[in-house]
Amino acid sequence: MHTKDRGWLITGAILSLIVGFLALSSPILFSFLIVRLLGVFALVSGIISLLIAIFGKDIAARGLNAVFALIRIVAGLVLLYCIPSGLRILTLVFGAFLMVEGVSAIFGAFKIRRQAGWLLLLLNGIVTLALGLMVYAHWPTGAVWILGLFFGISLICHGFALLVLGISGSKTIG
Repeated sequence: MHTKDRGWLITGAILSLIVGFLALSSPILFSFLIVRLLGVFALVSGIISLLIAIFGKDIAARGLNAVFALIRIVAGLVLLYCIPSGLRILTLVFGAFLMVEGVSAIFGAFKIRRQAGWLLLLLNGIVTLALGLMVYAHWPTGAVWILGLFFGISLICHGFALLVLGISGSKTIG
């Protein structure tokens, strides 16, 4: 592994750990921040896409692009003005995301078995998959705190696994 690659792994790990600990320190606040951030992102990207659909040069896809832009605008407005409902929906989607990410990390860990630290990536995948399953077990009553808390836990596990992989560098096992 190149020094530059190790640097990126370590930098990503540190950022994941910082944001993860912030999320754990105030999971409810972080849950609402996630909903607001996604709402703003959907709204802004929808407006930009609508402007591109109206003023863009590609006439063939103009109508379809405008429809998708309007859907993003509506989704953004719903997330910004109906935060409790948005939080429940996002928590459900987040649970699915955690399960997919967990399965991917498990398979990814087995692909790099010769790399030092692969067991931590495997553990990260197992924890992430378990968190995804726990989201569904506590949904919808726990949606207010689950999103922030589990996102923080997932980031900490992911950050720790990246940190070990980055520090281990090019050391390989057997």
